[in-house]
Amino acid sequence: MDPQVLQDMITSWLMPSFLSAVVAFMLGLIWYHPRVLGGRWLEAREMTSDDLKRGATPFILSFPLWFLTSLFFTFMLIYMNINSGAEIFLISCMLWVAFAMPPIVMGSLYTGYPFAAVAIDASYQLAGYYVLALMSVGMKYLGIS
Repeated sequence: MDPQVLQDMITSWLMPSFLSAVVAFMLGLIWYHPRVLGGRWLEAREMTSDDLKRGATPFILSFPLWFLTSLFFTFMLIYMNINSGAEIFLISCMLWVAFAMPPIVMGSLYTGYPFAAVAIDASYQLAGYYVLALMSVGMKYLGIS
């Protein structure tokens, strides 16, 4: 592979995707902290912190899933030639409305997952999509991607 092509791919696609995934993942750590929305989320599910299984699996899997989401998001921006901040935030909203929120809501309808917990989960997904948009806009502004 031509070194310039590889450099362009890293700069315009992989690095922005990775950094966006890191920030979206970190947002989740804050979002579900007991002093932010974690306590309310547990309450809505009629659980206590003791009911949660302590383990690293959710954390180990969440980051690669955000990275996959971010890679796809960045690919769409490049492929569809979406460059303006307004367009980037619009595509974030559209992706959430079409692909993230419906499965969360449908799953709750069949499992009986409490609506308050669904709202916290779905709003975190939307916030994550906004992080992807904000990072993309910021990196374009800084000339990184």
